[in-house]
Amino acid sequence: MGAKPPVGRLSGDVLLGLADLAGRVGSDRVRTTPLQNLLLLDVPADRVDDAVAGLRELGLDPDPGAFTRSTLACTGLEFCKFAIVETKKLAARVSSELDARLANTDLERRITLTINGCPNSCARIQIADIGLKGQIITVDGEQMPGFQVHLGGGLAADGRAEAGLGRTVRGLKVPASGLTDYVERLVRRYLDQRIPEETFAQWAHRADEEALQ
Repeated sequence: MGAKPPVGRLSGDVLLGLADLAGRVGSDRVRTTPLQNLLLLDVPADRVDDAVAGLRELGLDPDPGAFTRSTLACTGLEFCKFAIVETKKLAARVSSELDARLANTDLERRITLTINGCPNSCARIQIADIGLKGQIITVDGEQMPGFQVHLGGGLAADGRAEAGLGRTVRGLKVPASGLTDYVERLVRRYLDQRIPEETFAQWAHRADEEALQ
């Protein structure tokens, strides 16, 4: 079974609590995933409810929303000397807002959203459905935190024959303050314009630039 640490962060106390919980519910294996999620393995069926309750007590959501589950952020300005913009708090806010705004939409496949605080790509923005590279941008003559956008990246997998990097749109930069609005607009356009079985990445590579703004 899986769980989502808040924006991928785990304190020492939570780790100790997780180890204790795993022992109590009959699991001796805990793993992390590339999207900063947790997997609690080998939980007997009759202990699943106990495990779910224990995870929630630790602040680890066993049933996160689609965007909370699929959002990844690097350490960002708070602790990284290379970062240009803040990422973790932004990722928590944006993913929560997207889950609320898009709760009743028909997302057949997850859409990965990764947020990087600088050009170094610790959050792997080039292989995300929506990858955001932090930088200082200028809007109406005012400098502010923002992001260059990469769209439609991914690794080879079921439904995707080969790996590919996300495309960029000339001049497209999004202020951090407008990030939720931008991603919501983008996802709704995908839902409106997709053809049957088309993934977000496939749509992003065929869509015209105006649709990606």
